[in-house]
Amino acid sequence: MNFFLIIQFLFDAVLLFGVLFLFHYSVHRSQSKKEESEILKNVQVQEIKENLQELLLTLKQLGKEVSDNIQEQVEEAEEKTEHFKKTIQKINKDLSETLVLAEEVGAEKNRLEEKISIIKKARKKTKNKESLAAGSEIADGFGKTEKKPNNSGFSGVGRTVGFSSDLVREVYRMADTQLGVNEIIQKTRLSRAEIQLILNLRDNRFTTPN
Repeated sequence: MNFFLIIQFLFDAVLLFGVLFLFHYSVHRSQSKKEESEILKNVQVQEIKENLQELLLTLKQLGKEVSDNIQEQVEEAEEKTEHFKKTIQKINKDLSETLVLAEEVGAEKNRLEEKISIIKKARKKTKNKESLAAGSEIADGFGKTEKKPNNSGFSGVGRTVGFSSDLVREVYRMADTQLGVNEIIQKTRLSRAEIQLILNLRDNRFTTPN
C-alpha cells in the first residue's frame, strides 16, 4: 500500500506540475500574445503616425504650391487689369479727341458748304453779267462805234467792234506768247467773255485797224 501511495503521490505531483506548467504556459502565451499585440499596435500606430506626418507634409507642400500659384495668378490678373484700365483710358481719350475732331470737321464742312454756295451764286451772277456784257459789246461792234471808258489800262483812240485797237493787238500778242486766259484777264482787266470774243474775232479773220 505504501507503494501505491507513493505512486499516487507521484501521479498527483506530476499532475499538479503539469497543471501548473499548463497554467504558466497559458499565462506566458497570453502575455506574449498581448505583448505582440501591443507591439503590433505600436508598430501600426507608428506607421499611421509616420503616414500622417508624411501626408501632412505633402499637404503643406501642396498648399504652398497652390498658394504660390494663386498668388501668381492674382498678380498676373492685377497686371492685366491695370493694362486694361490704361487701354480703356487711352480709348476714352482717343474717343474724346475723335468727337472733338468730328465736331470741328462738321463745322468746317458747314463753312465750306456755305462758301461753295456763295461761290456758286457769285459765279452764276458773274456768268450772267458776262453774257449781258458780251451781248452788249457784240451789238455795239456791229452797230455804231461808241467811245467807252477804257478800264483796261491801255490807251487808244480807235475802236474795233467796241474795243480799242491797242487793246486788241495787246490781247493778240499775249495770246501769241502762250499766256493763259486767266493771265490775260489779270493784265487787261477784261472779262473772260470779252477775251473770248476778241480771240474769236481773230479766228474769224477780223483785223484790227492800223
